[in-house]
Amino acid sequence: MSNYNTDLFLEPTVKQYGSHMVMTNVHKTIKTKFINIDTKFRDEYHNNDLVNYNITLPERINDVKKMSIKSIEIPMTMYNISTTLGNNYFKISNIQLNTSDKIVIPDGLYTVTTLISAINSQIAQKNSYLNYLMFNINNNFSSFYRSTYNAASWPGNDYNITIDFAVDKEGNFDKYNFKSKLGWLLGFRNLTYDVQNNFDGDTRIYTSSEAFVDLNGSKYLYLAIDEFSKSNPASFVTPLPTSFINKSIISRITLDKSTYGFNNILPANMYNGLLVSDVRTYSGKIDIQKLNLQLLNDFGNPISLNGMDFSLCLEVEYE
Repeated sequence: MSNYNTDLFLEPTVKQYGSHMVMTNVHKTIKTKFINIDTKFRDEYHNNDLVNYNITLPERINDVKKMSIKSIEIPMTMYNISTTLGNNYFKISNIQLNTSDKIVIPDGLYTVTTLISAINSQIAQKNSYLNYLMFNINNNFSSFYRSTYNAASWPGNDYNITIDFAVDKEGNFDKYNFKSKLGWLLGFRNLTYDVQNNFDGDTRIYTSSEAFVDLNGSKYLYLAIDEFSKSNPASFVTPLPTSFINKSIISRITLDKSTYGFNNILPANMYNGLLVSDVRTYSGKIDIQKLNLQLLNDFGNPISLNGMDFSLCLEVEYE
């Protein structure tokens, strides 16, 4: 027994068993490669897919044992409201008039002032029954209200407008993704709100948000890498209330927007504390040549950098 235990830690040896020789304690040397990946060199660059990045390495790396991210450079060119994020719309309905309008805000990086203008502009372009509906942000709270007209100017004695935030891009009910919608960003914590007419002499009927407006967007991003291997271990846990975001997530990037604002480059690594990377360890031997990369927000939605490219340094250990 003692000889067996000792042999486990010895240098490679050759033993003769009759006409056979057996080598023991033989291990391949573990080697390391650092791979620079820049998405401007991705496959099919002109296919207009701005959230999926397919990369083919010039040569295959065989017998990979581990993979991790050492650093990443991300252009801070993402919008806080966009079609890609699914947070640029809501619905306004009126039961009495049997009307419904989806309000769509153009993609952009919005401040409080520009968002107020954009929402009011889109409302004004809809049916005439919305002519007296206005949106405002005051002291960090949002509100929809009847504009300053006398009660007779608000059409109908029971003129009720319902604002729905829990809808999908088609205007259908969608409560499961409510926290990623425009209403949540504006501080509204309920799914629907009513702006009702009355004749009590008040010319401004308010529906206000319960929470502060938050136009900061995501505080962090995830990097997902799919190396098309069945032995890909999902050791980076990224839970949503009822599921996990993506089994291929390998790192989390903190967005320091006070230092690296819009149109700057965010350099994230383990030394400045902006990068946390999994060391993806494979139970078997795999080969790597093709990779799919995605940047995801906190809801698991792909992030568009509006045509800009990001880069990263990948560390691979192999035999």
